[in-house]
Amino acid sequence: MLVNRKGRVETIFIGDSHHLPFDKLQRPREAKYRLRGYRLLHTHLKNHNLSHPDLVTLLNERLDLIGVLEVRENGSPGRFQIAHILPPNHRDQMWKIINYNDLGRVDINFEELVSDIEEEIEKSYFDIGGMKEKEGAFLIGVFTKYRKDAEESLKELESLARSADRVVLDKTLQSRKHIDPRYLIGKGKLEEVILRARQVGAESLIFDLELSPAQVTSISEKTNLIVIDRTQLILEIFAKHAVTSEGKIQVQLAQLRYMLPRLTGRGVELSQLAGGIGTRGPGEKKLEEERRRLRKQIEHLEKQTNQLVKRREHTRKKRTETGIPTVTLIGYTNVGKSTLFNALTKSNVVVENKLFSTLNPTTRRIVLPSNREILITDTVGFIRNLPNELIKAFRATLEEMGESSLLIQVADSTDPLVDKRIESVETILGITGSDTIPRIIVFNKIDSASTETIDRLKSAYRAPLISAFKKETFNSLLELLEEKLYRPRTYNKKKRSYG
Repeated sequence: MLVNRKGRVETIFIGDSHHLPFDKLQRPREAKYRLRGYRLLHTHLKNHNLSHPDLVTLLNERLDLIGVLEVRENGSPGRFQIAHILPPNHRDQMWKIINYNDLGRVDINFEELVSDIEEEIEKSYFDIGGMKEKEGAFLIGVFTKYRKDAEESLKELESLARSADRVVLDKTLQSRKHIDPRYLIGKGKLEEVILRARQVGAESLIFDLELSPAQVTSISEKTNLIVIDRTQLILEIFAKHAVTSEGKIQVQLAQLRYMLPRLTGRGVELSQLAGGIGTRGPGEKKLEEERRRLRKQIEHLEKQTNQLVKRREHTRKKRTETGIPTVTLIGYTNVGKSTLFNALTKSNVVVENKLFSTLNPTTRRIVLPSNREILITDTVGFIRNLPNELIKAFRATLEEMGESSLLIQVADSTDPLVDKRIESVETILGITGSDTIPRIIVFNKIDSASTETIDRLKSAYRAPLISAFKKETFNSLLELLEEKLYRPRTYNKKKRSYG
């Protein structure tokens, strides 16, 4: 029996107590830090105690209360047991159970109790970093070998989530001998994670790996939370930052290519291509129609992308005819490439402290100290495990690299993982076939780096150290550009030389 807050019976279910059709009920009060506004009272045929499935239902459906009543052989009421949700706490308890030997001994003012519970949940939600206007996320990482690498990747996922305007309410890192082909982290662990996510008020689960279409379906069937993987999150960020028609076309193409194999009965809603997987989708006939429509959209966008490539080829050809050397800024995302580009070219490319704030390549002319001119291009930042869909879609950026006389890898001198970031960029250059292009490295943000860090980088790389905010630090970089572009030496790929 489902009772609302006014004490009115809303619905009566007759049948199996383990399978209640909550999906058919409206959600009048459910919010990040609100309960659903319903109390569920029921009986069990054998055991009068609340079962584990009962308590899971309490949390998953965010009910005000759940209660079970013992019915004696003569039909009279017996013992009564209720439970309510607890906010996150240091004991990791998710619910509180209250027992009564007799229904007549119940002395609780339920209205006051539920009000107090909601007040505690709301306070806890904001205490752990929740925000009213932003979606709360629960991050999930998994590893089979190296925990440290997984920790670094999960930390990066947190930055990605923030760039996608989400707040991270909690996270977990699971060690496994093998990845579960159905649930990624295993059925039992997934159920734990879902309960914890519901307790902290998360609206989405974000996995730090790319989920297979089968995993998306299996995980989505276990929860009504939005299910997102690392690849989709990156695609979502790109979609938010795409402002030009070129950027929008490339992002949409990448999204559609990603979504097509994941379009399943419970999987993807096409109205939320940039928002998440996880709610109920169309029927099978409708699905096939949507697949056909997606394929047509992909074909149309691929033609548009080919036209963009041709236009850029024409632009690059005209540049080549001028005989002016071209250099391209590359590097891990958020290392300050756009800030450096603006400082060198006196431009106003958008600069944000978010990942992937630059999507489309922008080219400007600068003059070296010798009065020789070069063309310099700002590009999108790289990231570990860059989705194949983006590598395919952002052909324009990749081809800008391929036509460059020199690549300038910008690295963040303050990043404790700077060496690994450099390796990640090298890996992507290899994947895209750009690793044969001569390149140098420059370390940015030295105004915030320690003396020990600066000394180590000088010794390890012998590269210019600059601050994009201080033009007086640019001399060594400009001199090196002059040397490489007008007095070039052979680049030794085997030795991974940057000079």
